Amino acid sequence: MEQHSSARARPEHYEPYFQHQTDQVANGGWNPMAPTPDLDSPSPPPPRPGVSFAPVSPPPLRAPEETAAGPATPSSVGLGIGSPSHAAQYPGYHSISRDSLQQNSDSPPTTPPPVTDSSKFKITPHEYPIGSPNGSPPHYYYPQSHPYGGPPPPDDPGNSRLARLADSNGGKMIRGGWTMYALFFAGFAFAVGHHAFYDSLDGKPADDQIRMMRFGSLLSYAAKASLVAAVVFAYQQHAWVTVINNSLQLRSIDSLFSAVSEPQALLNWEFVKKARVAVCLAILAWLFPLTVILTPATLTVAPVTEAKEEQCFGVRTLNFDAEREKNWRKVDRLNGVRGVSLSLWNCTVANSVELVDTPFNETYFDYWTESSGQVELVVAQSALTGAVIPRDGVAFETCGGGWNCSYTISFKGPGYKCDELARGRKLDEDDLKRQGVPFNAGELAPNGDYGYMAEVNEGEYFSNQVDVVKEPAGGIPEMDPPYPEHFGAFRTEPLLWIGYSIHTGSGNPPENRTVPGWDTAFEAAVFRCEHYLVNYTVQFNHTYSQQTTTVIERDYLHPIVDTEFVPGETADDGTNDNTTAIPESNYILPSDLETYRETAAYHSIGKRMRSYLGGTVKYAPFALVESEAAKTRLIDTETYLPQPNLMTDVRDFYENMTLSLLSNPQFVIVSWAAKPHQRSGVTDPVGNPNDADPALAYPCTRTRVANAYVFNRRDLWIAYAVAIGAALFAVVLGSAALRQNNFHVRDAHVSSVVAATRAPCLEALPWKASKWGEVPREILDIKLGYGVVAEPGPNGTPAAMAVAMGGAGPGMWMGMGAGQHPEAGSPTVVGGKVYYGFAPREVLERTRVATFGPGKARSRMSAFSFNRDWEQHWRGHGRGE
Repeated sequence: MEQHSSARARPEHYEPYFQHQTDQVANGGWNPMAPTPDLDSPSPPPPRPGVSFAPVSPPPLRAPEETAAGPATPSSVGLGIGSPSHAAQYPGYHSISRDSLQQNSDSPPTTPPPVTDSSKFKITPHEYPIGSPNGSPPHYYYPQSHPYGGPPPPDDPGNSRLARLADSNGGKMIRGGWTMYALFFAGFAFAVGHHAFYDSLDGKPADDQIRMMRFGSLLSYAAKASLVAAVVFAYQQHAWVTVINNSLQLRSIDSLFSAVSEPQALLNWEFVKKARVAVCLAILAWLFPLTVILTPATLTVAPVTEAKEEQCFGVRTLNFDAEREKNWRKVDRLNGVRGVSLSLWNCTVANSVELVDTPFNETYFDYWTESSGQVELVVAQSALTGAVIPRDGVAFETCGGGWNCSYTISFKGPGYKCDELARGRKLDEDDLKRQGVPFNAGELAPNGDYGYMAEVNEGEYFSNQVDVVKEPAGGIPEMDPPYPEHFGAFRTEPLLWIGYSIHTGSGNPPENRTVPGWDTAFEAAVFRCEHYLVNYTVQFNHTYSQQTTTVIERDYLHPIVDTEFVPGETADDGTNDNTTAIPESNYILPSDLETYRETAAYHSIGKRMRSYLGGTVKYAPFALVESEAAKTRLIDTETYLPQPNLMTDVRDFYENMTLSLLSNPQFVIVSWAAKPHQRSGVTDPVGNPNDADPALAYPCTRTRVANAYVFNRRDLWIAYAVAIGAALFAVVLGSAALRQNNFHVRDAHVSSVVAATRAPCLEALPWKASKWGEVPREILDIKLGYGVVAEPGPNGTPAAMAVAMGGAGPGMWMGMGAGQHPEAGSPTVVGGKVYYGFAPREVLERTRVATFGPGKARSRMSAFSFNRDWEQHWRGHGRGE
């Protein structure tokens, strides 16, 4: 405590007080209740009446000089449970109820504004409790001139509800802890904002990553800072509850008030043992920074597929109607490149190029002779690779640089419709022959040695329809007109008759008949396919340079040539083509020009495809290949057995060839998907798609694999749920501490610590001078508590001495005038200042006993207790509990 100069004048009525203190020092005794003289006051107030704890209300005791001075005023802050009837003894004063043991309550302040002019004292610089005998809260008396003086105002019906709400426990809790609650809800709001920000980035391109990550970290920090501030607020409230309920060594109190800023404080065993809830809150405060690490990491950057429904340029389709108007005599160039037909033609007259504008007639017409070389190339590529051949640069031209895309086209084209005729280890050969199967299916394994047999040329168009002259070339007939009726006619489209055997057992198939299990290791099947016009719906996918196609739908319309081949019957019609089919009325003749040209296009592709299927593959006793099918993926080159789903594979085999026609835009049938009747021709695949004609835009889905933000919502809310739950737990503890502190907010400010350490008894501890402010070890080992500390009155009688004199206990008087001494059987005088602060536990206990009488103090409350009756607690009311 600060030492004051003894040279300052002391009022005469305080002389006994200082004389008593001098006597104590001279006698070498130490009184923990010894007061610190208040020498800073400019002049003492007039003599003041005492404050009674008596069960009855005797008149206030006054010093002789007080009588002359008029009505006495209280001399000091006291503790009392006196009678409100004292107000009648002080004319001009009115009472205000208040808990005498609670500073800084919602009632008028303990210390009204001081009066600087000592000669004009109208009110006292302190409030003074006067208790009532029935244990009701004490009353404080002020002059009517004081702001808190005068009678209470009448009830205002309009404000009564708000007043009751504000005075309710809930209202006090909100007013006292609004900072903690606001911080908690702010932390929750920042967490929600963090989620909303990351959710807005989810799936978007990872642009400006550093700035986005920093902003996310800022939101995470704001949430963490708000929640941890709420935890620290709750910790401060609970720290004071802890020192009220426990006696701790000074070093443990240091740990208690520094645990949220100094991690080593958590190593104090007494602190950990006696302040478990405070330790828990401190640990939470130290763990909260983990949210700054965990939550920003929930937004990552990963390769993802970005998809957009847009318009693509360069999408092509097939339009076989273009063949209907294709005249090989006309060189039609598009973008400088010649258009190509799927067929090669002969003509019945020489030098027909000069007859380009002459219409066909009975003696002058074209007839089909062969598939074009370009068709043969495309079909060969597709057959040997077993896939659809993509156009060069198709992905870039169609999708754009850096993008993949997919789209769906529809067109009419040729296809084979297949039906299975028989399946089993032993086939009914007679039944198959009746169905028109042209080979002996009994030769298929296991009955025979063959694994594959196919007849695909029955009724094939004969290229040399008639004998032609050698010069000039071009298929000019040697005969003179009129020409045969069926000259150049498409009489039928050959059926595909295919038989095959598959291995049905496990492991490798038997190599010959001598191996056991041969008869059960194979299963034979026979199917046939007919050439049809099909309405296709096909999906194209371009991924980087890879193209994949999927036929989504097939609608079989009608046979290309709707006739039925008659085997064994030779046509004698003046041509070299001996094919006979019925009905002849369905033959496609050159005179039906447009239909003939379109049918020729279908036949050109079908013939090239059939060239790979005809023939046989003998399986045992060794592989004997007599078919081009072995060059394709239809035959397994390891076992030389067909694929198990051969019928489906043959259908797809032909469809791949048809779709591969898109790889060569020279074909006149290749057109724009947006404008199917407009031939596309060859375009620059590396050109800028944005320069294309907008009318050629076609719906597509553009995709690309790019770095994009990926938001892990689950991990974010796991981290925040733990943090918010921990903060809510701390808020509940903080609310309980507020309730136990009578809704008064506590803090750890230096001013609060100074106010809590002003008890005079702390001066008697063995302090040592240290220019660095170091605290001796023996003081750090002293146990202190927090509570009520009463100074002795001016008569020098401390509370503990009053007990020893036999006058202590409930009903004692405090605040008697200077020089007054207790008499036997009369109330003991222990007047003096009352502090809330730190003191050795024995001092706090003596104060409690001297003030409230002996008895067992109430046990410590739970950290979750919302009981705020601290007066009852400190008084030990309800002895024996």
